[in-house]
Formats: sequence, structure tokens, C-alpha cells
Amino acid sequence: MNPEIAKFLLESLIERIDRNAIGTVSSAEREALGVALAILRGGTASPSETPLETPTPPSVAGRVADAPPTTAEQVIPVPPPQEDAPPPEVPKTVQPKVVLVTDALDRSTPDDPDVLLCLDFGTAMSKAFAQSDDGQPFELELGAQAGGEGYAVPSSVFITDDGKVLFGFEAVDASQELSDSNRARLDSIKSWLSQRSDGNLDAYPLRAEMNPTRVKLTEGDLIRIYLAYLTDLAVSQVQTWSAEDTKGPLCRYVRRRFAHPCWPSSAQKSWADRLMRHWMAEAQILADTFHDRWQGGLDVAEVKAAVDLVRALERRPEYLIADGVPEPVAVAAGALVDGEDKRLPFMVIDVGAGTTDFGLFLLREDEQREITRVFQVPGSIKALMQAGDRIDMMLKKFILDAQGVDLTEPHGRLVAADLSRRIRGLKERLFADTRVQYVLSDGTLGKIELGDFMASRPVREFSERVEQGFRDVLEGLHDTWLSYLTKTDLTVILTGGGASLPMMRALAEGWVEVRGKRIARKLVNPLPSWILGESPELEPVYPQLAVAIGGAAHELPETVDGPEAFAGGGGRTAYAVGNLQVSGA
Repeated sequence: MNPEIAKFLLESLIERIDRNAIGTVSSAEREALGVALAILRGGTASPSETPLETPTPPSVAGRVADAPPTTAEQVIPVPPPQEDAPPPEVPKTVQPKVVLVTDALDRSTPDDPDVLLCLDFGTAMSKAFAQSDDGQPFELELGAQAGGEGYAVPSSVFITDDGKVLFGFEAVDASQELSDSNRARLDSIKSWLSQRSDGNLDAYPLRAEMNPTRVKLTEGDLIRIYLAYLTDLAVSQVQTWSAEDTKGPLCRYVRRRFAHPCWPSSAQKSWADRLMRHWMAEAQILADTFHDRWQGGLDVAEVKAAVDLVRALERRPEYLIADGVPEPVAVAAGALVDGEDKRLPFMVIDVGAGTTDFGLFLLREDEQREITRVFQVPGSIKALMQAGDRIDMMLKKFILDAQGVDLTEPHGRLVAADLSRRIRGLKERLFADTRVQYVLSDGTLGKIELGDFMASRPVREFSERVEQGFRDVLEGLHDTWLSYLTKTDLTVILTGGGASLPMMRALAEGWVEVRGKRIARKLVNPLPSWILGESPELEPVYPQLAVAIGGAAHELPETVDGPEAFAGGGGRTAYAVGNLQVSGA
């Protein structure tokens, strides 16, 4: 390996360690460490002379902090890739013995009925939040519960060659170890719902690069077991809290909502909502069954057996499951306006990994009567199938094209597979630092400037589609609504993991013209007022948690259509709301 490449890799590795973002170490990084070791011993190293050494891996794919200290005596050679090795055979005569924990079926009503939990099953990251009916917030640090840090956990699953199903951070870490493999991590599993409007997801088996074992797992199985993992993280965090008016800790069996995108059609909404309610109820039983066993992975045959047993149950704890809530509606649930009697129209744009969801609302405050109401503008709840994942794909292609990687060759496909497992992190670093260096799995070194990427044709076309999506929401409004919006600024609230993307922030700037009417747009900070006073540590992560926080509110805007024509603020879609500060940003 070229010493300059080794130097870059070591700098990258040290930077990731400093950010506490390091997991397992790639083969290229191991080779770089070999170069460094040779130089530190007083010699020089050429590509052919460099000893390829690596610390003995821990028994499970975990984080580096869990591994023993590296010494020269602990090193072993990295085995060559075995692309054609057959998947491990699961003996047909050995059936895993699984006993479901069905404590949730011993009840008919939720414990702690004053507490409401919202699960935000995201395309890239999943979050949760809970709140009591008197407004007491319960912060749920899913990342910390999962062995990492923070409030969010990756919506990722990875099945190892030896038949272990890994979740969240462990799934990401283990998959990044396989730089010389075409194995695929199961990311964006939520998109399986977005890409269809009907059908049985249990009829779609996972591809071989996703599941290398002979245990037949389906898309439905994977969503169920990930929701079980997410549920267990969330309710375990709930149990760390006590309500102000009680003596003991809260219980696992609290009522919960689930947030979902704005499905493009009523048929898809009906189908996806029905599946989610069903799976969320099953997830609680699976969560109890595998409680405290997620770390290090679950045996793939045991997962399949448990899911099959749950599917065969005659009843499920459906008393725990409240209605789903569209993501922009959940964000709108926190609206609070301080000041004079006013009307305020605002557009919520929730930028996830799989979809960008829009919702237009009218907030009406009567200070004298101490009433604040939110009206959902009819026809404005829409979804655009353009979001963060599309940026990932464009950045991957941008890199592969720049390096001339041939995807028709086996070598090129291996390089692309490795890049796919790392592309989300590269994207985040690019938009944070405006430039990023990278090393492909074959040692190719490259650099990207944000300006060059943003100027590329696919990104420009993506930005135009996003802007058109904003206009399409307004195009669906009655002329009376458009006339009203020309008389007042249209407040724009950006939330979600992709809210900071330049093309998304552009949606909250300047003017937009619809049917000859010019409407001014203004970006605002939707941070709930209670966060600054009670939980200031949530302020920097609020855009990511906005859906979960809003979805845990006990009162939400109704999602039925209001009046087609604007007539001064009346209508059927209203609710008394509290806690969203709308102020210029």
C-alpha cells in the first residue's frame, strides 16, 4: 500500500475514533495499520513487504471499545474473500426451541394510561418519544439503549455469514467489515411499504446477498423483527422514567402511535396502516421474547421460528396500538403562537430518507379567548418519493463514475457493494464539511467538493423535482387559498434528517409562483417552547425528533378535509393546540 494512502486512512480512522463513530475496522484500514507498524519499528514498508495484521476480532461484531487491546502477539492474517463459498447449511433435523413471552396478552388495557408513546420508524434512523396527558415529556435515548449514543438508532439489519441477525449500530459495524464482499446490509426497509400499495410482504423472500443462510426469511419477517427491536428499545427506555404523580417507574405496556409518510393513495394508506397496526402489536410480543438478547445478534433460525409462532397467534395486544399519524401532522401538533390575535399559514416539510412529506396548515390564535386552533388545508397532505436516499444513490454514482468503476465486472461490483454500505456516512461528512476524501475498497483514493456534486446534472434535476413538489402542493389548492397566501408570508417548517440539505432549505426561501400568484416563503424555527426550559439538550436534535415528539402529543390535528374554499378560517378540521413557537430563523 502507498504510504500516502496509509497516512490518509490512519487520519480518517483516528478522526472516527475521536467522534466515537468507529466500529469494526476495514481490511484497507488494517493494511494501513500494518504500514504504520512497520514504519514505527524503524523500517520502511512497500506494498509487497507490509505485514497484513489485525487484532483478533471479538466473538461478536461490536464496537472497538469492547475489543481487547491490540498487541503484536494477537495479530492474525485476514483470510482471503470467499465469494463463491456456499451459505451455511442449517440442519433440517435441528429446530430451535422458541417459547414466546406473551405477558402483553394477559392485559386488555394499557398500563399507565396517561402516557402516550410515538414510534417513528424511519427509513434511515428510528426515533421515539413519550408524553403524559398533562404534558410531562419523557426523552427516550434509543441510541444509548442500543449500545451507542443519542436518541436515534439506525434502521438497519445485517445477517452474517454464520447466521446471526444484527440490528442498528451492530448491523452497520459488521457490514462495513466486509470490504471484499457483495453482501448487502438491509437498509431502508421501511421503503418496502412505500414502493407498493398492496400485496403480502411475506411472499417476498430476501435475496441471497441480504440473507446468506438457508433459512428462508421474507420482507415481512424482517420488518416484524426490526419493529420488535425498536419496540424493545423504546419501552425499555420508558421503564427508566417515573411520572410526576406516581411513585414507581412506568410500565412497558403503554399505548403507542406510529408515524408514517403521506401515502400517495388512499389504497396504499389503508393497506400500509393495516399492516403497521398488525405488525406493531406482534412486535410487542417479539420484543418481550428477545428482551436483553439483541446485543451480539439473534440466531436466524430462532428469529424465523419466533416470527412464525407470532403469526400463528389467535390474538394480539392490539389494545396497545393507537392510530397512525402522518408525519407532517405530527410536526404540526406542537404549534404555539405567542402574541396578538392572528392567522398564520404554515407548510410543514418533513424530509426523511425515503420520502419528503408536505402538509399545509392554518393556525388561528384568539388571545382574548385563549384559543389556538389548527386547520388542515384540504388536499395539501402529500408525499414526494424524493428524499435523502436518492442523494445517497446519486453520490454513490458520482464517485463510481469519477473513478471509472465498471459495474459489469465482478471487481467493480464488489467496490460498489462496499461503497453502498458506507455511502450514508460519506454523504453526512460531505454536507457537514463541504468536502470529503474517500478510499474505495481496492485502495483508490479520491476527493469530492460539495460544489461539484451540487452542480452535477442529477443533483440539479433532483432539486428541480423537489421544488416542483412544493409547487404541486399549492397547485392543488382552491384559488381562494392561494389569494390568501399572497397576502401573508407562507411560514415553512423543515424537519427530519434531511432538513439541512441545501435543496430543502431552498424551499423556505424567496418566492414561489402558482397560477400567476406570487407567494413569499419564510423559514422558521418550530422548536417547542418547553424544550428550552425543560430539555435544552434536545434543541440541536429537534429536527430529527420532531415527528416523534409531535406524535406523542395527546391531541393532534384531524386529518379529514376542511372547506375547499378559504372563507376566513372556519371549517371542520380544528383542534386546541399548545407548544409550538413560530418565530423567524
